[in-house]
Amino acid sequence: MSAQPAEIDDDKDALEWELIELVEEHGSERAALRALLHDFHVLLADADKAVSRGFVRGVFSEGARAPRVVGEDQ
Repeated sequence: MSAQPAEIDDDKDALEWELIELVEEHGSERAALRALLHDFHVLLADADKAVSRGFVRGVFSEGARAPRVVGEDQ
């Protein structure tokens, strides 16, 4: 099965053309959605690896900043 060429319509915006090309590339809406979800999961996994858990939780290595003294008024 091959995708039919897209109809040319001047009132479509750039996003709509990207969607048309994506469906043409993958052959069906379902296959295009599957490809997008796969790419999304790859991006999420990459972002997950890039985030420092210590930074997110506020836990830094000793000496990275001045120690907090408990009981002192700020």
